[in-house]
Amino acid sequence: MLSRVKEAVWGTAQRWFPDRQIYHRSDGQVRYFAISTGVQIGALLGATALAGWLCFSTVSVAFHGRAIAAKDAEIERDRIYYHRMVAEAQANEATVISFMESRMEEFDRTAYEFQMRHETLRQLVSFAEQLTGTEMSPSPALDDGRVLMAAAPADPSPREARDPMAAVASVTSDAPEDQIAYLMGEQDAVLARAEDATEARLQNLRAVLRLTGLDIEDVIADQREGEERGGPFHPISETDLFSAGSNPNFELDDAFSSRINRIAARLLEVEELEDFVTSGPLGVPIGDTYRRTSDFGVRIDPFNGRPTSHYGLDFAAYRRAPIIATGPGEVIYAGWRSGYGRTVEIDHGYGFVTRYGHLHEIAVRRGDTVDRGQLIGGMGSTGRSTATHLHYEIWYNGSAIDPERLLRAGQYVQQG
Repeated sequence: MLSRVKEAVWGTAQRWFPDRQIYHRSDGQVRYFAISTGVQIGALLGATALAGWLCFSTVSVAFHGRAIAAKDAEIERDRIYYHRMVAEAQANEATVISFMESRMEEFDRTAYEFQMRHETLRQLVSFAEQLTGTEMSPSPALDDGRVLMAAAPADPSPREARDPMAAVASVTSDAPEDQIAYLMGEQDAVLARAEDATEARLQNLRAVLRLTGLDIEDVIADQREGEERGGPFHPISETDLFSAGSNPNFELDDAFSSRINRIAARLLEVEELEDFVTSGPLGVPIGDTYRRTSDFGVRIDPFNGRPTSHYGLDFAAYRRAPIIATGPGEVIYAGWRSGYGRTVEIDHGYGFVTRYGHLHEIAVRRGDTVDRGQLIGGMGSTGRSTATHLHYEIWYNGSAIDPERLLRAGQYVQQG
């Protein structure tokens, strides 16, 4: 059966692909090539296989190309996505860096302002001490980063602001800006206390000096006019006293600067008033126990019994009782003067001249500089005098004034 099938198949193949001969004639010679059925079938099978392989390869390449294209498209989408993510991340980074830089600049500015305010407070205290020569009571002072207030007479314990580190620790927020803002608030509180203390000191001085009955502003104005001064006007905020240190472009806020300038102006006024208190003839002219024997004004003359003007005060004590200067100044006269006997006259500035008459002896010479309380002579009864006593006069701008007013003010100053 199998053999018959083979024979039938082979017979069919022979009919389709019979043996063929290809003749080739060249140079009068004829040659041929025989192509058998098997060779033809083999060539057909090979051609079929090659065609099948080509078809398969073409289809495979086509599908593979589509897969590659899809993969490339996916890769491109991923590339675009990640590129966008990177761009957003860079933008966020730039935003964060800009925010941090702005916060750092703000923090640096706040910290620098705090430092300058603190330094300004220190310079204000130094300025006050330079003006007055001593620490005011009460007055602001700074020590080792702490702000101190000198005690008032009614408050013997010094008032002290909280230590900066303790103050920072008490702040609920840990943010440096909040801590610095808190400390700046502490500075404002201290500045307010300093302003109150300066104003209180100024008002106390004014109240005491009003007892003299003089217009103190006019007295000080006369002293300014009598001094040799000059130069361009520079507001105090533009001087080196309250400058911004190494950063000339930095300016403290207007409110803080205004308060500093206001306190500085008050301190200058305090300095002028205290200069008058220090230089004016506010002391008692007797260095020992004494009694008052005659007041200033109209009285009956002890020699002729007629009314007369008495331009001073009379103080009685023992012979050669110490006569002392009632204020610092320069001796402008020391010698005999008609009616006054041995006399000493002292120029205290501000238009004030004191005169000490009827001295037994004189302990100073013209041109000497004396301090308050310094011995200038001994009590006597020289000149037009009925007994041992001191005739004491105060002259202001060429006119005699009642010494009692300055003595009364001097008593309050000594008590203060």
